[in-house]
Amino acid sequence: MNDSSSKIAVVPRVSIDWYRSTPWWRLISHSLAISWRASHLGLCALALLATQALIGFNGWLFAPEPNQACSWWLTPDSRTEAMTPWTFNPNQWPAPDSFIHVWRRYVSYPFHAMDTPTIRKSGYFLLNTLGILALWAFVGGCLARRSVQELGMHVTSPWINTLRWVAARWQSIVWSVAMPLALVLLFCLVPFLLGWISNIPVLGQPVALVLMLPVALMALGVGWIVGIALFGFSLATVSIVTEKQADAFDGMSRASAYVFQRPATLFLAVLLAEWIGHFGGSVVSIVLNTGYNLIAQAFAMGSFGRLGAMNSWLDGCFLGIVPLLTTAFGFSFFWTASTAIYLVLRKDVDRAEFDLIDMDSTLAAKPLPKLAESPEQAPKAQDPAQAPAPEGSP
Repeated sequence: MNDSSSKIAVVPRVSIDWYRSTPWWRLISHSLAISWRASHLGLCALALLATQALIGFNGWLFAPEPNQACSWWLTPDSRTEAMTPWTFNPNQWPAPDSFIHVWRRYVSYPFHAMDTPTIRKSGYFLLNTLGILALWAFVGGCLARRSVQELGMHVTSPWINTLRWVAARWQSIVWSVAMPLALVLLFCLVPFLLGWISNIPVLGQPVALVLMLPVALMALGVGWIVGIALFGFSLATVSIVTEKQADAFDGMSRASAYVFQRPATLFLAVLLAEWIGHFGGSVVSIVLNTGYNLIAQAFAMGSFGRLGAMNSWLDGCFLGIVPLLTTAFGFSFFWTASTAIYLVLRKDVDRAEFDLIDMDSTLAAKPLPKLAESPEQAPKAQDPAQAPAPEGSP
């Protein structure tokens, strides 16, 4: 009998991490469940109120400069009809801003200052831009930090830990957006000075035009720098709150690499986020309007007036609750979906798994445990015969 036939063949067991092998679109679809949580909607609603207060204060500070180019942050910019099953006026059920709508609100605001600029208007938009950047860098960082932990590791971080984490990296987030914009403004000083030279009689204009020729040829490079800030600001924010010991330069570098190395992947991910955001926003719009209408009708049945029409200074607050929370969902979904898109692009470019997230780089390093002493290092017992005699003994 052959001994080899009596041996039992052992098949090695292979375990598969199904979450690491999940398709990329699954991450973006899961971001919908994170974005419509009450805590995320509340944070975005407070940020929207703070943004509008900031714009109003700067408008008063730089009065009488007209604020016609001021974005209205508290109501949805998208008035496209959502799912409206029982309303006669679709405008009463506005759909939240989609992914691209929110992105356009962020990036288009600084360009309003270029429309017939004046000193007062430039100062007005500069303060608004810096204030919006500082505020939403913190809010976006908090939403991105909580989203990346849940999307990548299936854990929910306490808010206190999130606030501490983002506060430690908030300056890097702000500077990751301000750095390319500052470079562009610094470069714009060259054509500004050449324009001043062109005012010199006789020789000023031909000299300035000749010198402007090489400057104009650098338009592509300047445009790429602006593109890093416009297309990658959300990815840079996610990078700084995700990677280990990431700073502003690291966030800007990763955002630039992911945007310009994988434009097709980014395009498909944004299209999917746009569609999912519109669908989820329609659900949020129905839920908010239905709940508010039921509460308002119950109040009207027990009162002589309708909620929001009582001739009180609180009427505007009641009428603005639903549009505010509807707009807040658009911003919340933007940051959560941007986090998912960042993880997808990072895996495509750097082959980094979704759960590769910095968790404790800002915590103080723990001391190493003390090793047990070896017999050679242990103190030797002293021989009683060699011990010194006590004082006073003979």
